[in-house]
Amino acid sequence: MKKANKVGGYLALAFLIIMASIAIYKAYQIRHHFAFTTGIVTYITPPGYKSSGDYSIVFEYKVNGNVYHGNNNPNFCDGQTREQMKSMLLGKQFPVVYAVKSPSAGTMLLTQDNADRFKYTLPDTVRYYDSVLTCK
Repeated sequence: MKKANKVGGYLALAFLIIMASIAIYKAYQIRHHFAFTTGIVTYITPPGYKSSGDYSIVFEYKVNGNVYHGNNNPNFCDGQTREQMKSMLLGKQFPVVYAVKSPSAGTMLLTQDNADRFKYTLPDTVRYYDSVLTCK
């Protein structure tokens, strides 16, 4: 029985190492080999979806005819309700940055602070949302 537990522990550790390696690889790819497209907000989750805290913004985007999905978990201004977020963002299009070699690694650019990481200037049509989401 102890041998089975030991093997299971090693398998779990190997799995965690592989998952961490994939996450690090995708993060590297999106930081160094990226491109831009447009995505659409498809859903605003309740607080705590895939992270603790504020609402998650679920979106989809296309790269080379393939549809990918992502979610952003930014910190918003206090006092914004899920209904306010839905009426403001749902169905709207925003720029998305994705990793060229791994297009499933994408993030929606809703704030200029996030866009600055990719030396990207948000279009004027998006700046309104940036100001509301960041309380500017």
